[in-house]
Amino acid sequence: MRCSSSRIRILMLSSTCLVATSWGVATRPSAAEEPAAAPAKAVKHRPLEGLPPSFQARIEQRKIVLSKVSTPASGLAPKALVSLSRRWPNGHTVTIAFKGGDKALHKKIDGAVSEWTKYANLKFDFGVNPTTGEYRKWKTTDTTFTADVRVSFDKSGYYSLVGKDSADRLIALPGEESLNLEGFDQDLPDDGMGTARHEFGHAISFEHEHQAAGACDFRFEDDPGYVPTKDVFGQFINDPSGKRPGLYTLLGGPPNNWPPAVVDFNLKNLPASSAFAPGPFDKDSIMKYFFPAFMFESGESSGCFTKAEALDLSDGDKKGASAVYPREPAAILADKSIRAKAYDAVSKAQSVPKAMKEEINRLKAALHD
Repeated sequence: MRCSSSRIRILMLSSTCLVATSWGVATRPSAAEEPAAAPAKAVKHRPLEGLPPSFQARIEQRKIVLSKVSTPASGLAPKALVSLSRRWPNGHTVTIAFKGGDKALHKKIDGAVSEWTKYANLKFDFGVNPTTGEYRKWKTTDTTFTADVRVSFDKSGYYSLVGKDSADRLIALPGEESLNLEGFDQDLPDDGMGTARHEFGHAISFEHEHQAAGACDFRFEDDPGYVPTKDVFGQFINDPSGKRPGLYTLLGGPPNNWPPAVVDFNLKNLPASSAFAPGPFDKDSIMKYFFPAFMFESGESSGCFTKAEALDLSDGDKKGASAVYPREPAAILADKSIRAKAYDAVSKAQSVPKAMKEEINRLKAALHD
C-alpha cells in the first residue's frame, strides 16, 4: 500500500468509467471491443476521480512554494514535507460530518470505513447523538470547521482530499466538502461501501497504489496507425480496424477531457520519498483502481492487472495502516522526530508565505500536545 508518508499526493478524482466500478475505469471494454457476434450498446462512461479545480489549484500552489524550500539539514525533499504535513498525528481522533443523506446511510458508511481504525492508530468520531442516532452535520455557511472530514453527496464524482488537507484553510474552507460520494443519498451503488473505504483511505493520508514506482505498465500511446474514432457519446473507441486509443487519447476525450499533464498526474508514478521506505506494491489494495486489461502494455499479464475491483482492505492495506499510524511507543517517537524535522525546515524557510508558516507552526506545536 502507498501512503502519504512515502510519496506525494496530489488529489484527483471522482468516480468510475465505463460501466460503473467505484473508482477505476471500466468493468468491461467499450462497445468497439466487444465480440463481433454480440456488439454492445454504447455506454456513457463516468469520469475517473478528479478533484474540483479549486482544490487542485490550491494544492499546486503549495507544491510550487515548497519546491523552493531548501532542506539540506533535514535530509528531506519538498515532496516529503508535503507528505508529512498531510498525516494525522498518531492517536488522533478524526472528526467526521455529513451534508445530505439520512442516518441509515451515515450509519452504513460509518460501519464500513471504521475498519481502517482497527489497524491505524486513529479514531473516527461521527458525532452520533446517543438519543436520536443522528450523525454530525456540516453546512456550506460554516465559518469554522465542524469536522476534520466533511462528506457531501451532491458534487460530481467520488473524491477526497488527502489527510490533513481537509482541515487546512490553505486547501479547503470550513464550508467546503473534503470528501464526496456522488448520489449515495439517492441511489447507493452495489459497490458503494468499497468506494467509501477507498475515499476514507485518502482521508487518512493514503495515496493511490497504482502510482507506485514501476507498478503499472499503462498503455499511454495509441496503437500505431490508430484512426481517432468516437461513439455516439463522443468517447474514443477502437477504430474500424481494431486499433485502440491510448490513455492520452481515451482520457483526453469525454467524459474526462484531461490534457496529457493531468493524465500523467493521475496515473504516472509518484516519486518515492526519503522520509519513509514504501512497502511492496500490493495489486489487491483497496487504494488501487481497477483497470481493464487493454489499458496495460502487457494486458492480463501486467503485474497491475486484477480480474475484479477491490472492495475490502487487503492484508497489505492493514499492514500499511499499522506502519503509518503505529501504536508502539518507540515507533510513535520516531514518527514525531521526523515530522518535527520537516516542520522546522519549512518554518525557517524565507520563501514560505506567512499563512503557510502559521499552519506548519501549529502542526509543530501539536506534536507536543
